[in-house]
Amino acid sequence: MLRSLGLAALFVSSASLAGAAIWPAQLGPHKLMSPAPLDVTANRPVWDEFGLQTVEKADYGQFRTAAYRFKDATGAYAAGQWLSATDSSADTVGNYVVTCAGACPTRRELAGWFQAGSPPQLSRAAYPSLDAYLPKRNLIAGSKRYVIGPQSLALFEPRIPAAAAAFDFNTELQLARYRTAQGEQTLAIASYPTPGLARQQVAIFQKLPDVSVKRTGPLVVAVLGSGGAAAEALLKQVGYAGVVEANETPPVPPLVMKPETAGKMLLAIISLAGLVLGFCVLSGLAFGGMLLVARRFGYSGAEGSLITLHLSGK
Repeated sequence: MLRSLGLAALFVSSASLAGAAIWPAQLGPHKLMSPAPLDVTANRPVWDEFGLQTVEKADYGQFRTAAYRFKDATGAYAAGQWLSATDSSADTVGNYVVTCAGACPTRRELAGWFQAGSPPQLSRAAYPSLDAYLPKRNLIAGSKRYVIGPQSLALFEPRIPAAAAAFDFNTELQLARYRTAQGEQTLAIASYPTPGLARQQVAIFQKLPDVSVKRTGPLVVAVLGSGGAAAEALLKQVGYAGVVEANETPPVPPLVMKPETAGKMLLAIISLAGLVLGFCVLSGLAFGGMLLVARRFGYSGAEGSLITLHLSGK
């Protein structure tokens, strides 16, 4: 009986945590009027792949908001790019995506108020940085799509098969569309854990129809469209380079000898030499004093004796 009660209490506690309110009673100067859960049904397999946990909408009088909570920041990042294509207010805050409608505050204000409200299970992990390789010129606004699995790949770019992406290798895939002289073309950048895996997968990409492909380091870069010179020009703009993330410790700068540093070093050497010399003088005086004391008290052998063999006459 007690065990059953304990399991029931654990279930209630877990359910309460999962259903904990997201929006605070006070959001900046605005008071919460009516929060309510929001059920997402369209494209549900993609939302599940992104790790959607819960959605809560709220009415603050002048504006209405919605918060989508994901299991990690990567899922929120992918969903944020997707939602921003149709809702310019969409903004990522940790593992949340926040949207707003009505007389909304600025995105910065809303994000700050939202974090100050301490939403449950807020993550502060870093976001993916693969989009740093996307060329800025002729990029179509709202066309970025971050792909983390076969469901989102099938929705956003069905021309790339899951076998080419190989998500079993923890592949990152960033998509974006560009205006070119040959019309609109899609740029896909797939990042693999090692250059060897990228070399293996580029062979699969090269077999796809109407695709221009190259490999650079652990990246496979592909342009899907009519190909031609425009596709080649787009490929040339992407080159692999190590990206230092914000949460990494920057390298220690090389030591540069400045004039004042050299002077301090010289003074330190002279001071150390003086200390060593003083120690030697004091040690000699102490040893000599011990010999004098030994003689005074009759220890004639204190200086040691010299043994001679007198071998000159032999």
